[in-house]
Amino acid sequence: MASKVDKINYAIESRVERRSVVLNGRNYSYLYGEPASGKWKATIFFLHGFPDLAVGWRYQIPHVLQLGFRIVAPDQLGYGGTDAPVDPKEYAHKKIAADFKQLATQLGESKIILCGHDWGAALTYTIYHHQRDLISHIITLCVPYGPPRATFTSLDDIVANLFPHWGYQLQFRSGEVEKAVHTKEDIKQFLLALYGGKTLAGEWGFDPRKGIALDKIGQLQPSRAMNGEDLEFYANEYTRHGVNGPLNWYRLTEINHTDEKQYASQPNIDVPLLFIQALKDLALPPSMGKSMKKYIPAMTLEQVNTSHWALTEDPEGVNRIIGEWLRKHFDVDGQSKL
Repeated sequence: MASKVDKINYAIESRVERRSVVLNGRNYSYLYGEPASGKWKATIFFLHGFPDLAVGWRYQIPHVLQLGFRIVAPDQLGYGGTDAPVDPKEYAHKKIAADFKQLATQLGESKIILCGHDWGAALTYTIYHHQRDLISHIITLCVPYGPPRATFTSLDDIVANLFPHWGYQLQFRSGEVEKAVHTKEDIKQFLLALYGGKTLAGEWGFDPRKGIALDKIGQLQPSRAMNGEDLEFYANEYTRHGVNGPLNWYRLTEINHTDEKQYASQPNIDVPLLFIQALKDLALPPSMGKSMKKYIPAMTLEQVNTSHWALTEDPEGVNRIIGEWLRKHFDVDGQSKL
């Protein structure tokens, strides 16, 4: 299906450009594009997750440009051409929210649409709380909204008592993966494990309860979700900084809670929100999104029959859902219908 959908070309691409910017002292790399008309209805920030890159939105960006929206798709902190601090504290969502506020201001926008997948979705929810005046609409994929809590629950307790299928996060924060992944070939195997790669004997490279099967590094084959030029591009980008930066996102549970607990008394998201749920997501089963409507009055729920990698597994379905939702909220003159 993916081959039928227009996507960004890695080599030559006239619709988007790669830009660099310093935000609060940190260097960010991002993809930037405007509709062919030079006029746009709104600006959408596309926020990727783990272990993705800005080009994870390669099938969505041409679609929303054609619909008349300006796009900004950063390599998140720790990834690709963006800085990758060693200190996990630098990855606090509150700091990143301030970075993207500054970028929006530099681009002349007082309101933006946030669109996030995986960690980008979790970040989108917290950016809303930290920068409420900035956000007009939200689109998230796969990761449901969890309201800020006044009391802290450790990741260990969450895995032990609530979500055993999040055991992989304990491995990711442990430092074990960095010790095993060094070379470009190691990085390819790391990516294949996370994007559904198996050994020739049919053994999976990833188990959500345990994490990456590090003993299978070197044996994993390309998967439907990660192969060919995509695998080569991703691996090259990862050789800039290695895997420590992306894994640092899993070392923030307490830091982010401390920053966000002040919003526990105001947990609602009061802007229109589209949540696209992946029905075959092993780490984020559909049952986890049941309480969202309680906190998001203007929520639209849509589903795709994919794994976690919905953006590339069913780009046609994702694009259709996003396009229909945007058309409901923005008229042809570019004015919000709110």
